[in-house]
Amino acid sequence: MPTIHTVDAFEVQGRTTVRTEDGTFLRLAEQRDGIAALGPALEARIRGELEDRRRVRTAPRAGRADVGILAPAAFIRELETRLPGSALRLRTVTPQAVTSGGHLPGILLHVAETPGERSLADRLPAAGTAVLRCYREGGLLFIDPLRLHDGDPDSRQVLRRRLAASSAPAELEAWLDRQQPGGFLDGLPAAAHTLFFARLLTVLTDWQHHTPALDEHRRTLWRLDTTTLVATGHPVLAYPEPAPHPGRRR
Repeated sequence: MPTIHTVDAFEVQGRTTVRTEDGTFLRLAEQRDGIAALGPALEARIRGELEDRRRVRTAPRAGRADVGILAPAAFIRELETRLPGSALRLRTVTPQAVTSGGHLPGILLHVAETPGERSLADRLPAAGTAVLRCYREGGLLFIDPLRLHDGDPDSRQVLRRRLAASSAPAELEAWLDRQQPGGFLDGLPAAAHTLFFARLLTVLTDWQHHTPALDEHRRTLWRLDTTTLVATGHPVLAYPEPAPHPGRRR
């Protein structure tokens, strides 16, 4: 974590005031005659208190420092280059650990390489592990709604929502059925990488700090067109599963 090198101190109505990096203004109880009169000892003490304040502010909730990740190695390497300065710690998870119900971190980032893999982690929220899933379809990148609880939209409900909204559902379904694994980020422009990872880190950081934005993440399918770089959000609401219908595929 970077060190605070300078103290942003100034006078307001004769009171020495310090502005913290998060925009909070603190009045010093100890009165000094001018900023220059702070002195190195007091300035060092203030700097230490500001660093303590930063550590408290950036620390994730208890048990939310680790993020499990199930993804191709190239994806993990690129994500790691974007983590300095973040409180996220990645823990690589195997498909066997996901399906066997082994001990997992509080959240799993799942990069599905094929449509058939998208349901792999659907059962984890019922066991207490949140799931954030992403995948690529040609020039489109998707991040599914964050699944914090078992009642949040799973992979099947997301697909049904997309088929219902599509002008060519039969073609979309047939195209997905024939997809093979491919490089998740291969051939995409650098700006698309930046936008995509920014969205991922935003959702994961919101989860670490349990911000109010989680409610929106839980019902939003995020889509990035890597050609135009236009990102859009699409609502997906969970619903109770109907009874199985004989002969129905999904």
